[in-house]
Amino acid sequence: MKTAYICWVVAILLVSSVACKDNKRTSAEKLIMEWVGKEIIFPPRPDCTYMGEDTPCTGLSNVPYKILVYTDSVGCTSCRLNLTVWKAYMKEVDTFAPGKVDFLFYFQPKNRKELEYLLKREGLEHTVFIDEKGEISRINDFPKGMEYQSFLLDRENKVLSIGNPVLNPKMWEIYKQVITSSNTP
Repeated sequence: MKTAYICWVVAILLVSSVACKDNKRTSAEKLIMEWVGKEIIFPPRPDCTYMGEDTPCTGLSNVPYKILVYTDSVGCTSCRLNLTVWKAYMKEVDTFAPGKVDFLFYFQPKNRKELEYLLKREGLEHTVFIDEKGEISRINDFPKGMEYQSFLLDRENKVLSIGNPVLNPKMWEIYKQVITSSNTP
């Protein structure tokens, strides 16, 4: 009797585990379907910084692809952002698609000085957007999970793919495949 009970509990746990994974996959697929093709709207006048120093913002580039990375103030920004990986991705893009991809980093920092220090320390030689009020997220109603706050956009700022390649390296492969498979000049 005890063995039958244990088997029954194990069976329930296995079924619920599979159901949770299926449910998570279904909600991820739904989220992707909702976002692919959606146009991202950018705030009109964001603040910009280059390696922690204020700098004038230039307009959005007209390159065929943009990778938008949004990081809000929840949790440890340096842990979640992992600029070392992003810098490696930027360098890699320069080898297989030079001049065709722009990286747009939008930060909603809890502490701007801490973010500026992080940018200097990590040596991110790239202009980033400071969005202290979280306008870009509010305007576009970004998903809450950090794993869905990075977007591959086309020239018209429409979402081609959604997912954070730093958290899921398979996403980086998808981004690269989309960028290299296109005949976009």
